Amino acid sequence: MRKVLLIGVILFTLLLPGHNGNAGASSLAQTGGVKRDITYCTANGVALKMDIYPPSGAPVRPAPAVLYVHGGSWISGDKWEIGLAAGELNAKGYLVASVNYRLAPQHKWPAQIEDVKCAVRHLRANASTYNIDPNRIGAWGSSAGGHLVSLLGLTDKSAGFDGTGGYPEQSSSVQAVIDMFGPTDLTAFDPDEFAVGIGESVFGVKPGGSTEVLVKASPVNYVSASAPPFLILQGDKDRIVPASQSQMLYDKLVAAGSPATLVMVKNADHGFTPSGGAISPTLGELRTIIHEFLDRNIGRSQTQPQSRTFSETGKAVRGKFLRYWETHGGLAQQGFPISDEMQEKSDIDGKTYTVQYFERAVFELHPENPPPNDVLLSLLGVTRLNQKYPGGVPASTPDNSPGSVLFPQTGKRVGGAFLAYWTSHGGLAQQGYPISDVFTEVSEVDGKTYTVQYFERAVFEMHPENAPPNNVLLSLLGSLRYKTRP
Repeated sequence: MRKVLLIGVILFTLLLPGHNGNAGASSLAQTGGVKRDITYCTANGVALKMDIYPPSGAPVRPAPAVLYVHGGSWISGDKWEIGLAAGELNAKGYLVASVNYRLAPQHKWPAQIEDVKCAVRHLRANASTYNIDPNRIGAWGSSAGGHLVSLLGLTDKSAGFDGTGGYPEQSSSVQAVIDMFGPTDLTAFDPDEFAVGIGESVFGVKPGGSTEVLVKASPVNYVSASAPPFLILQGDKDRIVPASQSQMLYDKLVAAGSPATLVMVKNADHGFTPSGGAISPTLGELRTIIHEFLDRNIGRSQTQPQSRTFSETGKAVRGKFLRYWETHGGLAQQGFPISDEMQEKSDIDGKTYTVQYFERAVFELHPENPPPNDVLLSLLGVTRLNQKYPGGVPASTPDNSPGSVLFPQTGKRVGGAFLAYWTSHGGLAQQGYPISDVFTEVSEVDGKTYTVQYFERAVFEMHPENAPPNNVLLSLLGSLRYKTRP
């Protein structure tokens, strides 16, 4: 493990066909107006540098920004690693800032995370200079950089990682995180081997010594419901950072109700190098996944229309409800809007919320919550279950199939296609906990009998006549509730 970790300098430019290291960045400098070696902070007398890749053209509105953090086991690597990927994002209207940070063993932990946090504060403090939107900053990193951006996205000042590099009045929060094969639980590595190698040179952990610093440096220990959206990309055959590291972070984010997506790349070693066959998704497909994630979470909110009228129902969706619809499944998952915005008293807590009905859901505005949790789905599954089955559901069967998961919070199991749908369509945050076992039910919409399972915010219907992923659909709870509302 020690040897592997020490040589794990991973260049994101593996995603960029034809890239040849610094030469690609140099060509960008000649054609894209790159500003190099800007001092973004000064930490303990060390001037910290970043390269700024401005968006193409002359944007009218302030642009979204992406902070790129290189890999290299916290002991090597350089900001030029971003290479031609910056140009791809510039063409889509993003400003990219690629940063250097203090490296071990000369600079021990937490110097690295302190510098990355200071870089965000620098961007926010100089938003008008760079013409960026300080409320749309994403962070992207690979390997050790993935670890740093994950920690950046999950910690606030209370973690003690802000340092003294500058701009203490600014927030180091980010609105989206892309973690590519970054370590997430440093205590899960073999303690003796880790201590002799990276542990001692970076974190100051000696063999047999206290691992408290590793606990504090592990992103999985800071997961909460307020985490920004995460995109986690991981090779399933990674020999440096095991796939279990990314799976662990994803599972904790989902359990906390935070928006997260995990893409496990098949036949991929560290850095997405092929191992045992062609990788899937391909490198081109991974680039598309990255771009779409950024577009959904920081890129489009200021450029897309603030409202949209659906001719199918004659209803308009605007603002935060429109953004939620666009980023949480759209037509396939939420259906068309069937009402205008209105005020409605909740059956659950008796409070009055601004809501809008869709065919398969009801959106509730919760201004007391920070984004992205300021829009939540009503607990339609709970309401429907109580109304339809006041004496309990008919004969049902716990799903004990291989791979099924027991949710101790409700005592119900989810497995098979229903578990796959729950996991890939928002998990706890969007669907809630299961509140029934699997049973059959006659639909009030078409009179047909379906295998269903109730969740707090939805009802899953099995449609074997459809090819995956459309073999699981959400019941039209929004439509049913709208017809019978008081």
